[in-house]
Amino acid sequence: MPLSIVLSGFFFNLINSSLNFYWLVFRGSYDSSYLSDARFIAGILLFATGFFIHVKSDNILRRLRNSRDSSYSIPSGFLFKYVSAPNYFGEILEWTGWAIATWSLAGLSFALWTCANLIPRALPHHSWYLRTFENYPRYRKAVIPYII
Repeated sequence: MPLSIVLSGFFFNLINSSLNFYWLVFRGSYDSSYLSDARFIAGILLFATGFFIHVKSDNILRRLRNSRDSSYSIPSGFLFKYVSAPNYFGEILEWTGWAIATWSLAGLSFALWTCANLIPRALPHHSWYLRTFENYPRYRKAVIPYII
């Protein structure tokens, strides 16, 4: 893996975590009643759904890599029925849920940066599958079911 990718990932997470830490500790004004606020509940539910999608999709991909056959194969099942990168879709949902739960500009910036990072990565990934496999499902989208 190129050092530039490692460093950009490190700085991406450093900036996002710092912004969110600053918001939560110094700027946010949450009291215990916020735990029953619709924004918090919806955000947590969306975050949990995204986390589940992300982990389940990564496990499907991991099982493909752990097979004794070293050739590439088409992932199937779960949300792979609809998109080529459901793990990215899950991560986008996670951080969108975080943005809603925190109802903050810091959370929104994390969600937008995640989209700006993962959607452009999903598009060539999807194109590679289409070029590499004649029998790749043409109805699949890259990252967001029925949309992109």
